[in-house]
Amino acid sequence: MAKIKLAYVTHGLSSNGIESLLVNIVSHIDMSKYEVTFIVAIDKDVVPLHEETVRTLGSDIIKICDLDTLKKKGEYIKSLEQVFKDGQFDIVHANMDLLNGIVLRAAKKAGIKKRICHAHNSSSQYALTGDKSFVFRLAQKIYQFIMKGLILQNSTCLLGCSDKANAYMYGKKSKKAFVINNGIFLDRFSEILSDEVRGMTSKKDIINIISVGRLSPQKNPMFIIDIIEELSHLRKDFMFNWVGDGEMRDEIRSKIEEKGISEYFNLMGVRTDIPQILHNCSYFLMPSVFEGLPVSLVEAQASALECFVSSVITNEVDLGACHFIPLDIGAKEWAKIINETINKNQPLKADPEKLMKFDISYTVKQLDEVYSK
Repeated sequence: MAKIKLAYVTHGLSSNGIESLLVNIVSHIDMSKYEVTFIVAIDKDVVPLHEETVRTLGSDIIKICDLDTLKKKGEYIKSLEQVFKDGQFDIVHANMDLLNGIVLRAAKKAGIKKRICHAHNSSSQYALTGDKSFVFRLAQKIYQFIMKGLILQNSTCLLGCSDKANAYMYGKKSKKAFVINNGIFLDRFSEILSDEVRGMTSKKDIINIISVGRLSPQKNPMFIIDIIEELSHLRKDFMFNWVGDGEMRDEIRSKIEEKGISEYFNLMGVRTDIPQILHNCSYFLMPSVFEGLPVSLVEAQASALECFVSSVITNEVDLGACHFIPLDIGAKEWAKIINETINKNQPLKADPEKLMKFDISYTVKQLDEVYSK
């Protein structure tokens, strides 16, 4: 019996939550049933973090080009339909936020019968533009309207990581969308791991707090710095470990130095030993402006961390160890809540039954049912 030809369309194969999830899926999917290809928006000479892993698992990678210039965006759109025609795929599974509209339109023109849109966020990165002109904001709204229209016109199946993500992407059509849990390899995070972690203090008298995520506006990094500054006024026995990289790295470093609080920050960059790092921490911080259903928050709870998260994040991610805090109460109140929770020393724990529904095997089972319909 011929294999089902499945194409995952994504921005890249980096360490972010969406792309890590797709790698997890391919690590567990039945490769005797599926022939998997990743179609990525990166230049051909770039070697992404997960390329070797994906190829080792038996998947192919097609690199079209980056989207960092207007010319390249045009090249990408022009090339995509040809890639779809040449690949003769049975299923296209798009994971590119609003750009899914263009992706799925090209898939439909190429005659691909099963075209899946996957919503991974509860808002758009294009909303985070700061103080822009009326014309600029209007252009953003028009772009979102057009892309969402293309998504609904050209999709045969709607997926999302949460009800909030589905409502954002599909509007009234969200009731027809399926929620697919963002699965992780639970055993990698729940088992006891070595205390030795490069670049991290493991002193027993130091409380390790952590954030894992891209250094981008979505993650609200400047607010994180304000929280840590306020917490440093309440206690001195902690270290904030920040895993990730992104376009705001230099701005973040400058603000930390300007405030004179560098001693409380451990900027760790991109890491591949996340389970070990989490097991050396006690608390997780995520005051994001928006999220779909963050994989890193599931990983933190699986690692027995107590989590402080913004109340805009869907409560579907609460597996029993989350404190939901409004952003508008300010950094000083966030620090106060964190400090009081640490002093109370009665940590919340994740529910094992809820955790099991976020194991990668459960996610792959959900997707296999979608792909087989």
